[in-house]
Amino acid sequence: MLERGQAEVLREMYTAWPFFATRMAMLEMVFAKADVSLSAYYDERLVPASLQQIGETLRAKLAEDSHTVLEVTGAKQFLEDQPWIRRSIQLRNIYTDPLNVLQAELLQRHREQPEDVLEQAIMVTIAGIAAGMRNTG
Repeated sequence: MLERGQAEVLREMYTAWPFFATRMAMLEMVFAKADVSLSAYYDERLVPASLQQIGETLRAKLAEDSHTVLEVTGAKQFLEDQPWIRRSIQLRNIYTDPLNVLQAELLQRHREQPEDVLEQAIMVTIAGIAAGMRNTG
C-alpha cells in the first residue's frame, strides 16, 4: 500500500483500528529485538557460503519491513514511545551478545571436533541467552 501511495490509509488504520495498532506494536517489539549483526555473525561462522544468501535475503526483508512499520507508525525509531523497554533491551544485549558470539564459536568448534565439554558449554550459552530473553520479553 505504501508503494501505491496509500500511506494515509495505513496510518488511519493504525490510529483507528485497535487490532491493527496492536499488530503494529507487536511487530515493532519484535523488530526492536532483532539483531542483524548477530544473525550475520552466525551465518559467517556456521552457514556454508552457498547458503548464506538465505540469511542476506531475510535480513534485507527485515530492513524493508522495519522501514514499513516506522513509516506507518510515524516513529523515527522502534519503541520511541516506550523508552524504558528500549533501554531494557539495550541492557539485556550487553549480556546476551557475548553469549551469542561465544555460542557461534562453540558450535563451530563442536562441528569440527565434537567433545562433551563443548556440548556442555553450548548448553550453558543456550540457558544464558534464554534467561536474558525471558527477562526482557
